[in-house]
Amino acid sequence: MRLASALMRCGNGAMKIRTVASVLVLAVVVLAGKPALADCNDLPRAGVNWRSCNLSGSNFPGAELPGANLRNASLSNSDFSDADLSAVDGYRVRFVEATLVGASFDGASLTDARLDRADLTGASMRGVQARNVSFLFATLIDVDFSGANLSRADFTGADLSGAIWTDGVKTCAQGSVGACR
Repeated sequence: MRLASALMRCGNGAMKIRTVASVLVLAVVVLAGKPALADCNDLPRAGVNWRSCNLSGSNFPGAELPGANLRNASLSNSDFSDADLSAVDGYRVRFVEATLVGASFDGASLTDARLDRADLTGASMRGVQARNVSFLFATLIDVDFSGANLSRADFTGADLSGAIWTDGVKTCAQGSVGACR
């Protein structure tokens, strides 16, 4: 109360302080509840927010990224071999021509993602939500798709040799290109 009285006696200076304070309060109210902005310079870690980041050409083999936000991120021509990408939010993520050998995408959401010409040899995609995903000419040899939702996925030219199919029982025959046979 004393501070308010003192500010009122100061005339124009008090008006400026009140205006600045009002702007700060408004900024806090507007930003409250908004998701944290992506920091594309953050190093890989669990839960990292790389939403809409362009990290094409990055090399993070063995990275631990469970629960990361990769929505609309571009990770093309990158190396994420043996990385833990379980439970990531990868809506519209781009892993075009990426190296994902032995990576784990278990429980991830990859709806509308692009993994064209990516090498996922030996990767785990157990329980992944991969609706409308593009795997054009990807190497999917020995990938485990047990429990995955692959509705409207495009496997044109993709090598599925030895892949474990969504039922967890069927293994794709050698030479299965474009479909599990």
